[in-house]
Amino acid sequence: MQRFFKYIISVLISSLIFSCFMKDINLVYIDSKVQENYPSGSTITFLNDHFYIMGDDASELLVLDTGLKEQKSIPIFRNGEILRTPKATKADIESSYTAQIDGKELIVLLGSGSLTPHRDTAYVVNPEESKVVRIDYSTFYNQLRKTFPLLNIEAATIIGDELALGIRANTSFPDNYIALASSNLQLPVFKRKILLELPVENTGISGMDYDEKNDILFVTFSSEATANNYEDGQVGESYLAIVLAAQGQLKSDVLKIKCLYKLSDLSIDFSYQKIESVSLVKGKRELLLVADDDLGETKLFRMKF
Repeated sequence: MQRFFKYIISVLISSLIFSCFMKDINLVYIDSKVQENYPSGSTITFLNDHFYIMGDDASELLVLDTGLKEQKSIPIFRNGEILRTPKATKADIESSYTAQIDGKELIVLLGSGSLTPHRDTAYVVNPEESKVVRIDYSTFYNQLRKTFPLLNIEAATIIGDELALGIRANTSFPDNYIALASSNLQLPVFKRKILLELPVENTGISGMDYDEKNDILFVTFSSEATANNYEDGQVGESYLAIVLAAQGQLKSDVLKIKCLYKLSDLSIDFSYQKIESVSLVKGKRELLLVADDDLGETKLFRMKF
């Protein structure tokens, strides 16, 4: 009987950890789809009624409409007929965000920085003209490496006038961080770090987007058994965190994640899916999440809140 009560208490505690008592937020799973013939979806960004998806070993940026129908693709690398770039030489684009320069709306793709020099580059995409400009970010990434020796940038978004980067944990570097930098596109400057405190262990940040209108930060996490910032590992659970009044909370050096949804509890469709990124659908209370199974498949998940 005593064991039974201990079990009940542990279940209740677990439920409280993952519960989000928020009056105006009700996270609901809508549906999912496999994106055919596009490998390893790793980051997703929304701009002007279109989703822009990049795979960490893909050679083209995929463009979808709000109905998730393919509109076009924009070549980022000239790989000929190669669908997936070899691991040792890939740029490992794991994060992206939008920027506006001289009245032009742009998509910024970031290499993870986990292997220099191949992954120390930003790719600035003008989607209207399908043009790509490459920027060497080695100076900026070397700034980050002084604080994060096993650098692995997995998430990015603009919050206010700052660039926020998600630095992923692994079993050798167990803490997740948000790194804040200036949003100067040509040469960002690292400012400070924010430790992310999670109610789960062995879980790394994988994606991030910010709702400026409502001051909400959405952050995805996934568990993966890997001891470094380079190798893949066995896929575990994925999570979505919701941070309200985000700008105020980010003034601290520690951000305690209090609202964390285990996605497989919302739908079995999330089981064994490594969620890589999240994007807010501007003007709607909807999110699009992208998953990569490390075998080359890309899967999309729609949610509302």
